[in-house]
Amino acid sequence: MAMRLTLRTKFIIVGNLLVVLLVVSAAVLLLVRQRSAIIEEVKKRALILAQGLAQASANSLVTYNYVGVEQSLSVATGSPDVIYAVVLDKEGNVAASNVRSAPIQRLLAGTEGAHPPAGIDPIILQRRIPGSSDETVYDVWVPVTIEGSTLRWGTARLGVSLDSMHSEIARTRWQIVVFGFMALVVGSLSSVILAQRITKPLQALTKGVAAVGRGDLTHRIEVTSRDELGRLSEAFNEMTTQLARVRELEERLRRADRLAALGTMAAGIAHDIRNPLTSILIFSQLMSLHHDDPEVRAKFDRIVPRELERVQAVIEDMMELARPSALQFEPTNLNEVLAQALEILESQAANQGVKFVREFGPELPYCMADRKRIHRCFNNLLTNAIQAMPRGGDLTVRTWLGPDRTLPSASSDGGPEPMIRVTITDTGQGIPPERLSRIFDPFYTTKEKGLGLGMAITHRIVEDHKGMIDVQSQVGLGTTFIIQLPLTA
Repeated sequence: MAMRLTLRTKFIIVGNLLVVLLVVSAAVLLLVRQRSAIIEEVKKRALILAQGLAQASANSLVTYNYVGVEQSLSVATGSPDVIYAVVLDKEGNVAASNVRSAPIQRLLAGTEGAHPPAGIDPIILQRRIPGSSDETVYDVWVPVTIEGSTLRWGTARLGVSLDSMHSEIARTRWQIVVFGFMALVVGSLSSVILAQRITKPLQALTKGVAAVGRGDLTHRIEVTSRDELGRLSEAFNEMTTQLARVRELEERLRRADRLAALGTMAAGIAHDIRNPLTSILIFSQLMSLHHDDPEVRAKFDRIVPRELERVQAVIEDMMELARPSALQFEPTNLNEVLAQALEILESQAANQGVKFVREFGPELPYCMADRKRIHRCFNNLLTNAIQAMPRGGDLTVRTWLGPDRTLPSASSDGGPEPMIRVTITDTGQGIPPERLSRIFDPFYTTKEKGLGLGMAITHRIVEDHKGMIDVQSQVGLGTTFIIQLPLTA
C-alpha cells in the first residue's frame, strides 16, 4: 500500500508523524516538569507558613502566654489554603488550635498525629482526609525553638490543602494540551505546505518528461526557486533545448540520407536497367534493318528475353522490399531448407574451391516459416559467403536449438523462449567496420553489379518471421551471420 502512495502523501504522513511525536514528547516533558515545580512550590509554601507560625509562637510558649499563641495562630490560619493549625507545648499538650471541619479533627486525633515526632528537623507528610476519596493535605511539623538554645519548647503543626495545587496542575495540563493542539495544527499545515513545495516541481518535471516522451521538445518548466529543485528544472529545460537541436540535426541527416539513398538507388537502377535496355534497343534497331536475317532473329530471340528477365528481376526485388509481405507459414525443417540451398550452390562453390562444413543439430524441431522466403534468405547469405572467398575456403553452416537471452520471455514457465539458431561462417576477407554497420541498408553495395537489395531483403525476411539477424566480422579472418528464429512466428 505504501508503494501506491504518492510522494506528496508520504511527505505529509511522515511530517505529521514527526510533528505528533515532537509535540507529544514536548507536552509530556513539560507537564511532568510543571507538575514537579508546582508540588515543590506548594511544599515550600507550606513549610514557610509552618516555620512562621513556630517563630511567632516561640516567645509566647516560653512565657506560657497562650493568648499570644492564639493570636499567632489566628494570623497563620488567615490563608485560605491552611485548613488547620495546632501549636503543642513542650509536653505535647495542645496550646492552641484552629480546625475547620470534623474530618480534620479525626485526622488530628489519629494515632500518627497524637504525639510530635522526635528531633528538631521539619517533617512534611501528605495525608488523606478521613471520609474523602481524593482530598489530601500537606501535614507539616516544625519544632518551636529559641535562638541560641537547642531545647525544644513545642511544635507547630500546619495543614495546607492541596486543592489549589491540583487546580493549578489541571490548569497547566489544559494549557499544555491547547498549546500542543495548536503546535500540531501549525506543524501539520507546515508539512502540507512543505510537501506541496517539494512535490509541485516534481509533478511539473513528471509532466515535462511525459511531454518529451510524446515528442514535444518545446515543453518548458517554470523555474520558481534557486534551490536544488530550481536547478533541476533549469537542467530539464536545457536538456529539452539540446534535444530539440539534436532532433533538428537528425532530421537534416535523415533528409541527407534519404537523398543519398535516392541517389544510390537511382544509380543502381540506372546501372542494372540501362545495360539490358541498351541491348534491347540495339537488337530492336537491328531487327528493323535485318528482319529477314535468320541469324539476327536468333540472337534477338536469345538475348532480348534474357535482358527483359533481368529488368523484371530488378523490379521484383524493389517491389519485394517496399511492399508488405504476405507470408505463407507452414511447419518447416530448417535443416532441409539449408541442405537444398547448399545443394544448389555446390557447383559454384566447387569452382571457387569452397568447402562446405555442415553441423546441423540432430532432431531440430520444426518451426513455422514461409519455406520459399526463408530459402531465399539462406540463399542470399550463402551466395555472399561464397563470393567473399574467391580463392577458396571453408563455409560452415551450423544449426541448434537454444534459449534467446536478448528477447522477452514468452514461455509458460517464465524462462527464455527457445529459438532456432543458424550461423553461416566463411573464411573470406571479412568486412571493414565502417561498412559493417551499413550492410543491411537498402541500395548499399560494394559490388560492381547489383542494386544492393539482397541483404536488405534478407533482413526483411528475418524480421517478418519475428526473428533476429546479426553479423560479426574481422578483416582477414572472415564473417559470421547469426540468425535466430522462433518456433512459432
